[in-house]
Amino acid sequence: MKNMGVPVSLAILLPERVWAGSVFLVQELLLIAGTLLSQQTDIAASALFDIRLLAERGAPVHSLGGLAIHPGRTLDTGDDYQVVIVPAQFAPTGTIAEEERRMVAWLLEQHGKGALIVSLNGAVLLAKTGLLDGKQATGPVSDQAIFARHFPLVRFTPSRRIVVDERIICAGGIIPTVEICAYLIERFFGQHASQKFIRHTSTEALPWHEKFGVWSSQFKQHRDVPVLAIQQTIESSLAQLPSLSTMAAAVHLSPRTLSRRFQAAVGVNLRRYAAECRLEMARLMLRVTSDSIARIADECGYGSASALVQAFGARHGVSPARYRLEVGPSRARH
Repeated sequence: MKNMGVPVSLAILLPERVWAGSVFLVQELLLIAGTLLSQQTDIAASALFDIRLLAERGAPVHSLGGLAIHPGRTLDTGDDYQVVIVPAQFAPTGTIAEEERRMVAWLLEQHGKGALIVSLNGAVLLAKTGLLDGKQATGPVSDQAIFARHFPLVRFTPSRRIVVDERIICAGGIIPTVEICAYLIERFFGQHASQKFIRHTSTEALPWHEKFGVWSSQFKQHRDVPVLAIQQTIESSLAQLPSLSTMAAAVHLSPRTLSRRFQAAVGVNLRRYAAECRLEMARLMLRVTSDSIARIADECGYGSASALVQAFGARHGVSPARYRLEVGPSRARH
């Protein structure tokens, strides 16, 4: 968990014709997160995120409704950020407008320095950087024609609410904004802070499989394409994992080479990664489904319910049943 005394540096970009609601919703959700955790009303003193509104120039940026939004920083200030939010833009075009060129270059630079890039219906601007090429992305259905014509290398799927690929997250629609904020809070400040935020801000839980995709993104901050493919295979086949030789053959590597590259890219070996995925999937299913312990054990690839109980207890210090009683679906409604 990150030191609570050091706010996470976060930038919200302000392109022309930005949707003001997208900007201020995420800003205020993240600002209130600190007050919920500290149980005080002093926003500045309890801030978890140091939020800056960024524009190309220092002049106000006008939203789609004509509202003037005053940026606190420009692209020239030279600051680096841990998180960059790309908000929704009214009537985006597939070509790079003159005023967008520096913003596109700045996004590439921030991503190259390790920033987590989050699109909140801003996938068109993000696609102009090339960072989405060969990746899946989501956004409003109205952007589908733009992607088909101008960004054919992007697998644009507006039916998905959230798509995670390495250090890029795309959300489509307004509702996932709360879940994206919850993910950012959990990523930097832990599960307890995220759960408290969710209890105060959302009546709808993100489907567990989408939460799992967001969780697994922390292990995909590398560019080894065969390893990314194997991670996807593991995550989608936990109930019955293919053998190491089968997975290696699928990406045209020897088992030994795959094992070595996987460890180097992910930071843990294949077996440990599968174990971490099983534990996280079980935890998420306990939180947001009413499936039986035996069903969850089977779904996550444990040989029996007792095997799940033993592994879960060793990691979390409580049984799956007790964990569900404390944070499961029935509690989420309160």
